[in-house]
Amino acid sequence: MKAKSFKWVSVTTIKGKTYWRFRRTGYDTYYFKAAIGTKAFEREYAACLEREPITIGAGRIEPGSVSDAIARYYADNAYLDLRASTQTVYRGVLDRFGKQFGDVSLRRFDADRIARLMTSMRDKPHAAARLRKLLTQLFIVARRARLVPYSFNPVGDTKPPKAESEGYHRWSEEELALFEATYALGTKPRLAYSLLLYAAQRSGDVRLMTHSMIADGRIRLAQSKTSAFVDVPIVAPLREALDAGPLGARTLLETRDGEPFTPKGFYNMLKKACIAASIPHCSPHGLRKSAARRCREAGCSNEEGMAITGHKTEREYLRYAGDSMRATHADAAMVKVLARRSENLAKGKSQVPDKALKT
Repeated sequence: MKAKSFKWVSVTTIKGKTYWRFRRTGYDTYYFKAAIGTKAFEREYAACLEREPITIGAGRIEPGSVSDAIARYYADNAYLDLRASTQTVYRGVLDRFGKQFGDVSLRRFDADRIARLMTSMRDKPHAAARLRKLLTQLFIVARRARLVPYSFNPVGDTKPPKAESEGYHRWSEEELALFEATYALGTKPRLAYSLLLYAAQRSGDVRLMTHSMIADGRIRLAQSKTSAFVDVPIVAPLREALDAGPLGARTLLETRDGEPFTPKGFYNMLKKACIAASIPHCSPHGLRKSAARRCREAGCSNEEGMAITGHKTEREYLRYAGDSMRATHADAAMVKVLARRSENLAKGKSQVPDKALKT
């Protein structure tokens, strides 16, 4: 595939090695990690298109300021080695932080100030944890560049607010049935829903899923977030949804303009569908959790469930699957306890100590 197939993509040679790069006026240059023509390359390109432009005036940075540390981080391997989709998320967080505190000296962000910042974000615990994680990276770069003293590590003396919820709501069977009753096969929301639930993949992978990822009755792809390779069967409900469509020309799901959905566009399309189905508290992110829950309730081992969802750790898989089997496990445990008690009684073993009988 030639570079001209992708706008703003060109080829360059550095020290005898050829690289494909994304160059667009007003935006950061990005060097692709995947080979051109691959699905991984297409995902990186889509992430580049979703980036925010460089802020005008970013070159006028006060040395030692928050903006100075952010600019150095963007040029550091710790950032450049990230996937394009992750870079987009991190840049959004840091650009917003820089817009508020960009001219402030980084030395003024001591542990007390960061702790107060975390407290002010108690209503957004996950966002607070992500910002704290990125502040750690900023101080690593700042210490190396001697913007702050080598021993200055205030983030380590703080904690993010505790997240009381488990994140996105895990759909119940009743909520799944409501959605299916509202959106029949052959509608775009039902197709998106079916891919999320029965393929058990993230929204970022589903919205960019192509026809070539489907072959021999299976879906095969490398997940964009973790690079984990999944090879899942196309079960009957998903096959029905795929046969009913509507399928796009390039990606399975496309907008009315024939373009792949952006993250926001995909979320909004399904969120509006949830509201119409009288389940406004549900979102597309919760469908993968429902898929994991179904695996666990069906008696699948953790290894079997993780092969479907692509999770790399049991801890993360179980966080998605939930503990809906707690009551069942408790019942099974008590059956075993009572069975053991009956065995002891049948053998003539007294349940009362001899010393107690004498008194």
